[in-house]
Amino acid sequence: MVNDPSSTLSVESFRIVRPGLGNNPSLARTGNGDLLLLYANYADCMEGCRQFLLRSTDNGVTWSEPEMEMVSSLPKGGVEGTVSCLGDLSLIFYLEGSDIKRHPTNEKYMRMMRSTDHGRTWSEPETVEGEWGEGMPFGHAIRLRKSGRILLPAWGFDGWLERSSSGSRIYMLASDDDGVSWRLHGTMRADASVKELQITETSILELPDGRILAMGRGDAHKSGAFPYSFRSISDDGGATWEPARPVNINFCEPRLLLFNDKPLLVARSWPGNFHSWYRPLEPQEREPGSNQTETVSAEFRDEFLSPVRDFGVVLFSTEDDGVTWTPELTMQNPKDEAVPEDADALTQHRYQAAYPGVAALDEDRLLVVFRQPDPTMPDLFPGLTYSHVFQRFLAANVIRAGKD
Repeated sequence: MVNDPSSTLSVESFRIVRPGLGNNPSLARTGNGDLLLLYANYADCMEGCRQFLLRSTDNGVTWSEPEMEMVSSLPKGGVEGTVSCLGDLSLIFYLEGSDIKRHPTNEKYMRMMRSTDHGRTWSEPETVEGEWGEGMPFGHAIRLRKSGRILLPAWGFDGWLERSSSGSRIYMLASDDDGVSWRLHGTMRADASVKELQITETSILELPDGRILAMGRGDAHKSGAFPYSFRSISDDGGATWEPARPVNINFCEPRLLLFNDKPLLVARSWPGNFHSWYRPLEPQEREPGSNQTETVSAEFRDEFLSPVRDFGVVLFSTEDDGVTWTPELTMQNPKDEAVPEDADALTQHRYQAAYPGVAALDEDRLLVVFRQPDPTMPDLFPGLTYSHVFQRFLAANVIRAGKD
């Protein structure tokens, strides 16, 4: 019903999914109708970052205790990834790194696990590697309707701290054997005119006409660049891609879905006058024993450069296959522990809802799960530039499409 011009979107209900520490959820529906939810306790593969897999058999009203816990085997290791469901087949792709939040040059690997029974049992982890080099899986894997081929977008980089547009790219990995083996199928890069933006987290979607839409996060690595996000399109099954060009909005952690034949985007976003970039850490900000060298800086500007007016997880619609996007709805915090509206730009950025997972419940409703910061939770590492990572829980909104 979202493609009906008279339809409206509203938050039908909201709830706390997990009251304890929770980060970066990924949501998918299995072939038998269950929902799988993969989430982490920390973020960015920092030391001790574990993942937990939950199941819901009632459309997300209740969730099981963790059916699986994923722990790194590396010294000071952490894991973070995403779950995809393609009929009976379920796939978990994740990055395993050795405390790369604090030591960005440490070893890291892209891993995969498979399930052929709706996520009840899983294979042992396998390393996904090839001529493409290092990659960070983020977006869901999709199965193409005609060929049955599975595609997975993975963020590639020359180095973990490489933030130039020339050094970043999105690998499209392909499998023709239900995820047993993978090969490089295509590569997406930013348009040559883009000089100060890095393309990172990317989501892909097969449109009704068979073209594949890709939407990717854009990170500004200099204070002069406004971090618009990217769009690209492929009309040959993901083998070649148009140069990725900035769109009219700025987002992180994009999740594309086709809802009643209409592409929708759920992602973290910011008001159009919010501007952020990376800067070197000041001496007093450096954590003893850490090789972290940079952090985010932010400010409000007078001019609005995008149509977004809220901080948080936003649902967007498009009428031109992703060339332009319209913000439709911002997710609600079930705890109502809002950061004051007059807080500085960086505080509002750090304590905004983020990292959504989304799945259709039926033809009229969507479930959006996301990490919700709560500044009233204990600050486990006061003084660190990333201490807010430990003040988050998992929340959910049910979105309904109705009639005006």
